[in-house]
Amino acid sequence: MKAIGRAAALGFVALTAAAAACSDDPPVDVPVRRAPPSKHQPLVDALTDDAHAFAFANGDWEEDLGDAPFYGLAWLSRRAASGNLDADGLARRDAALARAMTLLEGNLLEGDVQDKVMAALGVIEYVGASRDRSVVPALDDFVDRLDSLTRTLGDYIEAGADRSWALRTYGPTAVTALVALVQAQYALLVGGERAQERIARTLAIDAKIRERALTDLSDVATGRRSRGYAFAPGQPGLSDYPNLAMLLLKARLFRLTKREEFRLEARAVYVALQPLKLADAPARYSSPYAKASLGIDTRDLSTLSSQNYLTLGLLLLFEITGEQRFVDEADRMLDGIAAMRGPWCASDVHDPSACAPACAAGEACLATACAADRCTSGLLHHVVNGRLALPEDGTLFCSGCNLQTLYVAGYRRALAGEPY
Repeated sequence: MKAIGRAAALGFVALTAAAAACSDDPPVDVPVRRAPPSKHQPLVDALTDDAHAFAFANGDWEEDLGDAPFYGLAWLSRRAASGNLDADGLARRDAALARAMTLLEGNLLEGDVQDKVMAALGVIEYVGASRDRSVVPALDDFVDRLDSLTRTLGDYIEAGADRSWALRTYGPTAVTALVALVQAQYALLVGGERAQERIARTLAIDAKIRERALTDLSDVATGRRSRGYAFAPGQPGLSDYPNLAMLLLKARLFRLTKREEFRLEARAVYVALQPLKLADAPARYSSPYAKASLGIDTRDLSTLSSQNYLTLGLLLLFEITGEQRFVDEADRMLDGIAAMRGPWCASDVHDPSACAPACAAGEACLATACAADRCTSGLLHHVVNGRLALPEDGTLFCSGCNLQTLYVAGYRRALAGEPY
């Protein structure tokens, strides 16, 4: 273990030296080059049709797991900007924006801060796509309050796991990185007079995460070791979400600062994730975080959400490096994601105990009222031991994860110069 630690430390010293050597290089345009044409239009078309059937009321996707305030609003905003959004989509975008703004007004210490952070990321994407700056003052108020809380917690968010499902599930490192991404995305997409201030805070939070969580990691299932970001300080097991979040953050920091150290660190985080790789064609990675939440004790478990984040990370790596291998693997990840398509019914997703008396056969409990059951298809929540998710696994479907796939596939198309 000590030998591994010395080797990894030398590797990061080399990265820093390389970054210093490149500090006088000419500025880098991002994206470095255009991607080849995207290959997944059938997936986009099918999911776009599916999305019309997702339960949606008062700006809320009712079958999501917290992702939709970001990815639903972001995808609809990008589609609208490219002229590819129908009347129903525009109505949903406007309702989702209204709900996101309501979430931003809430007390940060009430409920799960993750919901509000996701809403902020969605609003930032809306501003970037629409150029509507009327919402920026309210967005600034939220980001300032979030930053004040982050500073109070020492720029690393550990407290509050008793109130935050996200902290318990994804860990302090991932949640803190997501908060830093709010600052980074603001600087990139909203810009304006506070952009440099937002970049400075992103750099400060990134430095604290590195101080607290960068360590030697071990993947228990394979025995392989790597240098990356821990779930939390003192927990050296290799976990996907902390490193996925840090991959996104490092890529964004390179785009914002053009400092070579961040491009090198983004590559290094990608390397740290490789012990989790299960297959290459189609590409698929293990999702260790989901073992506890689903109660399924196997390495061969991949959630849709984690595969989406990894695909997005690969696309950001291509964006900042121009290396073909990253977009090729992203395409193979999308191949694997497309294979997660299967049937689901509302009665399998919504909590039946919320309705009293119980719903009759052929009905589903939607919120607190019984309605005719609705069966359709979509990308299921996970794949385990070579099979798709089943109702008895506990979680079958997540509309927010499907909207996330649409956002990621749209990002891939945009890198090729194609409309969302």
